[in-house]
Amino acid sequence: MTLPLRLSVLCFIGLLVSGSTALGYYYYYVYGPPLEAAKVFMDAMDAANADRLADVILISAGQEIDNLREAEVAELELLLAEGFDRGRILDQRKREGRSRTYHYLVYREPDGQVFALVVTQFEGRYRVVIPEVPMSGRRLFLWDYTWTN
Repeated sequence: MTLPLRLSVLCFIGLLVSGSTALGYYYYYVYGPPLEAAKVFMDAMDAANADRLADVILISAGQEIDNLREAEVAELELLLAEGFDRGRILDQRKREGRSRTYHYLVYREPDGQVFALVVTQFEGRYRVVIPEVPMSGRRLFLWDYTWTN
């Protein structure tokens, strides 16, 4: 009677291994790249590195989020002059736009207020989207977000 017990234990171990492999794949290829772009953005803001910041952000021109462009020097200086207190990413929500997918990273400021940090794939790389017209009265790079959990 030990054979069925061994077989069921081996099947259980096989299911655990395959499930953890699938979760690792999902995190590495789907969930991880937007988080890495946010990390690079926050590191560039912490270091006040305008060159690195220009490489990782896009500006949404006008009121439409789908109309993206590279940041100008004056916009980079304004963004860096504002100061930066590193927040924390709490969650990630994916939303389909007309032309691309946007990842709304639920971002908590050090004082506990919750906003969104928007990341999208542009020319093969994930980049943080900064609104041209501020969408939050708090910081230039944040978007208002209603978090219902």
